[in-house]
Amino acid sequence: MSDVCSNEKTLLKDVKFCQGKKSLPGTKKRVYLADMRDILTFPTKPNRSAEGFSLANVPVLTGAFTMAEGKFFAQVDIINNNGQLTVEPQGSYPSKTFKCTYKGNAPGTEEEITGMIAELLNAEIIAVVPTRSGKFRIVGSEDFPAEINPSQDTGQAPTDTNQTVLEIVADDELPAPFFTGTLPVSGGELNCSTGVVTAAE
Repeated sequence: MSDVCSNEKTLLKDVKFCQGKKSLPGTKKRVYLADMRDILTFPTKPNRSAEGFSLANVPVLTGAFTMAEGKFFAQVDIINNNGQLTVEPQGSYPSKTFKCTYKGNAPGTEEEITGMIAELLNAEIIAVVPTRSGKFRIVGSEDFPAEINPSQDTGQAPTDTNQTVLEIVADDELPAPFFTGTLPVSGGELNCSTGVVTAAE
């Protein structure tokens, strides 16, 4: 009788950290959002049977986002030191998944940001979050779209902050997977390996 797990290879190895190496917290001062209706194709999950596949490949999506004509991931600016990505497990064995949450505070409560949260309130969305380490991570997928839970606070005292809070939540098999491909943005193509935008021809 064959072992039902014979085709499932384990990838465990040492995960070490160099003491003294910097590990920057937080996210950068922006997040990129797209409505699922504007996305034609999505990056794909990693291929575990690929030669040389390792732990570092497990949370990385491959491929690219293809958008409908004239559509792109919209950049929303975030107040400095007000962006955070968290991941936690949910569910019961053997059906556990991850709950991925991005929370960022956008400056102001004016017409454009208010219009954006009105448009996305009941939409299925994808968020791409640049971290301070220079990596890009995704909240939401084709199978598990993200939803946005926004709020606004004009503040009261002169020392308060007038802001729109964007909380974006999605379930996922992977913990907010990394993305190194290109992302269509308003200025052209954002290379998520380098953070550089190449203007459209």
